[in-house]
Amino acid sequence: MNLLEIRTKFRELSGRYDLVNDDFSDNGANFFINEASRWLDKTVETTKSWASYMTIIATDTWYVSFPEARAVKEVWISTVEGKWQLEKIRLQDLIASFFTENPSEWTSGTPEYYSPFLSRYIPENISPATLATFASYVGVITPVTNDYNAVILSAPVDQETLVEIIGLFYSMALSADDDENYWSKMHPLLLIQAAIRQTYIIGGNKPMLDVLDRGIDGELKRLDYEVVEQIIAEVDEMDA
Repeated sequence: MNLLEIRTKFRELSGRYDLVNDDFSDNGANFFINEASRWLDKTVETTKSWASYMTIIATDTWYVSFPEARAVKEVWISTVEGKWQLEKIRLQDLIASFFTENPSEWTSGTPEYYSPFLSRYIPENISPATLATFASYVGVITPVTNDYNAVILSAPVDQETLVEIIGLFYSMALSADDDENYWSKMHPLLLIQAAIRQTYIIGGNKPMLDVLDRGIDGELKRLDYEVVEQIIAEVDEMDA
């Protein structure tokens, strides 16, 4: 189901006609639907919880920023010479070992390590001009937006490089009426139930919240079983 269909059915099942207009356009329901999608993402791991973010970075680039990440699990880089996985090390160790010099003195090379980096600056509305001033001393990461995470590499790359970030990512936010994501496509009723659940949290309706939680928990356990079945497929012995 797409967003319009989800919103229409949400109106019918919840009775929240105040959140969906008579022509089924949005009057606040989209907010609860998207919050429900994120809540489901965080509550259970599914076959679509994991994702790959790929980008090509130019020579002398030393970081990669990417949106909607929940947790970075692996970082791979590919060049004309091949593909290999980077080893994760602590942020302070990476900075101390590779980035104590001024950015103008950094030496490009082949990265072997990575670390999740701090991509939030205080104040949060700091201007690009101010960041540009800091960049010549310590290096900064852009864009400065709260929905982006970043990793830094142990050296600026010495050639054009494909970077692949593997990890847990949020499902796509639904904004246009024809938008779909994993939850709306594969488990539309669960998404609608979770959206109704979000309205009960705001409204303080604990009895109905408890009823919904019991029903949702049962469905989420079944999804969890599916992931376990996939993981153990063709595994016939325990590790030593």
